[in-house]
Amino acid sequence: MKNKMTMLILSCDKFSDLWDGHVKLLEQNWPNREMETYIVTDVPTDKTYPNVKVIAAGKECEWSDRLAYALKQVKTDFVFITLDDYFLIKPVQQQAIVSLLEMMEKEKLDYVRLFKRPKRATRQELAGYPGIYHIETTCDYSVNLYAGIWKKDFLVNTVRLPLNAWKFEVSLHKRAVEYGATCVVSLRNEFQILDVVRKGKLLHKSARYFQKHPGIYEGTRSVNTWGYEIKLGFQTFVARHTPWRIHQGIKAILRKFGKHFYSDEAE
Repeated sequence: MKNKMTMLILSCDKFSDLWDGHVKLLEQNWPNREMETYIVTDVPTDKTYPNVKVIAAGKECEWSDRLAYALKQVKTDFVFITLDDYFLIKPVQQQAIVSLLEMMEKEKLDYVRLFKRPKRATRQELAGYPGIYHIETTCDYSVNLYAGIWKKDFLVNTVRLPLNAWKFEVSLHKRAVEYGATCVVSLRNEFQILDVVRKGKLLHKSARYFQKHPGIYEGTRSVNTWGYEIKLGFQTFVARHTPWRIHQGIKAILRKFGKHFYSDEAE
């Protein structure tokens, strides 16, 4: 697989306290991944890891600029993208990932999302591949920054303007439509993660995980309030379970009251 795919872990100096835990779990749960692995940051650092290279794009770079810089280092046709605060907590079966690459080559796929949401974008099953479903790319966040495998040419095409991670992510489904990308989602759970941080603070579920597994995270981040997480959970539930037309209607009403949505700014 080394000659076919490269892993990029997108990050920045402000989140460098997550790197040790991220790498420790990556090595523990996917030790035989057999591909070049990079942490992509902004500011040069003294941190080093035996099987992971840290590359710095520059202090003034936006998130998308760091991705563009990293892609110049990539020599393979496929790129595995994940983020610094998505900690791998279950073993990865190497053959399962190899099979996905073989499927992408055979079926000429541009993107495989390894996270089931958003379900509203999931369409019919890909013929001959149980657990793999077509994605409706016209849906917001149908193509996103959760862990996924990208055809490098498609990924390069998404990087156009200097954007932060949130604005870049909401632009992805539009780039997929313009590119004519063939995108699918895997519901086989090949890459199971713990979502660690929101708004710069630990989520309660990640704080509990770190208490049960000493030595994974030894930083000083505080934990989000329960009020914030309850509000976040409610918003997420509504977004996931409300019919699309009704969801769009609710957003239109909230805009009138001054609510801002990153999707309104997507270029």
